[in-house]
Amino acid sequence: MNEWIRSILSIVVVLVFLVGLEQVGKRLGWTDEMIRKSVHIAVGHWSLLAVWLMDSWYVAAVPLIFFTFANAVLLYKSPSPVHQTERKSFGTVYYPIALLIILYFFFESEPIAFLAGSLVLAWGDGMAALIGRKYGTVIYDLYGQKRSFQGSIAMFLSSYAVLFLLFLWNDVVLWQVVTYGFIISIIATLTEAISYRDWDNFTIPIIVAIATSLLL
Repeated sequence: MNEWIRSILSIVVVLVFLVGLEQVGKRLGWTDEMIRKSVHIAVGHWSLLAVWLMDSWYVAAVPLIFFTFANAVLLYKSPSPVHQTERKSFGTVYYPIALLIILYFFFESEPIAFLAGSLVLAWGDGMAALIGRKYGTVIYDLYGQKRSFQGSIAMFLSSYAVLFLLFLWNDVVLWQVVTYGFIISIIATLTEAISYRDWDNFTIPIIVAIATSLLL
């Protein structure tokens, strides 16, 4: 199958999956935040599709450009809980833009760095928000922005689990899997903690991808 067709197919797969996930969430009585973060986690796995189906960064860029513009429009027009939050959130726009940046620099030369940035944002940031909102009792405040200790722990553990499995899958030496995964997870957690508002969707993938590239 032509690479360009596979790129378009990946858009269709993501759209079908996200619509289905939202409908399942509503039927199960999930809160809007649970639906939104479940979609956030699911979207990050597009990077696996990209690495599997595509060879060229500019072909893989097509879905990300599409979702950047689509999310920008839906931010103001969509009734979906994915885009409707307590305040106007640009995280859904920053997300694909950040992936575009790491796609350009790492997709062809160091796909593991590209995958690390995408999957850590998906699982680490997603679980931090879900756990922090439900169980966050120990709160810390950075320039008026509240985070929870429990959310940060969830961010670290989810990031470490993702990186551990990703590095093993790519035949990284075990001691590097353990130590570099730990270091990058700490970096990701600190990045999430100090990023202002929705900018963690932009900063986490870029910093994690750079750290992975430098260490491996």
